[in-house]
Amino acid sequence: MKITTTRFGEIEVEDQAIISVPGGLIGFSDHERYMIIEHKPESPFFWFQAVDRSDLAFVIANPFIFKHDYDVQLNDAILDELGIEDQEDVAVYVIVTVPHGQPQGMTANLLGPLIINTKSKVVKQIILNDDRYSHRHPLISQES
Repeated sequence: MKITTTRFGEIEVEDQAIISVPGGLIGFSDHERYMIIEHKPESPFFWFQAVDRSDLAFVIANPFIFKHDYDVQLNDAILDELGIEDQEDVAVYVIVTVPHGQPQGMTANLLGPLIINTKSKVVKQIILNDDRYSHRHPLISQES
């Protein structure tokens, strides 16, 4: 299928690349189909692009790249909801905010990770109740 995007123009997408987000992301409940697009080769960043809305895309990243001790506990209800039977079928991403023209101000939402069943391509955004994390975790140290 062909998808039109604001950032990438028209792209061809295989049906199996479509990711389902039942109920949508927080604040975007009307959009339940997404795809992951590589930002650049070897970049830690990806685009979580809505299939049905060309201008809706989020920068996402694997949080373990920049927060090695990040700990997401998935309870049985979430595992069942996503149909996860094996930990190897789980991928975790977080949404990254890049202030316009200020990459040094990038932050990651560690409180609202995206949990992906990589086998079934189903995603749920969960909310962590953990004081160790912030919805604005800096990705670049402010220390010089």
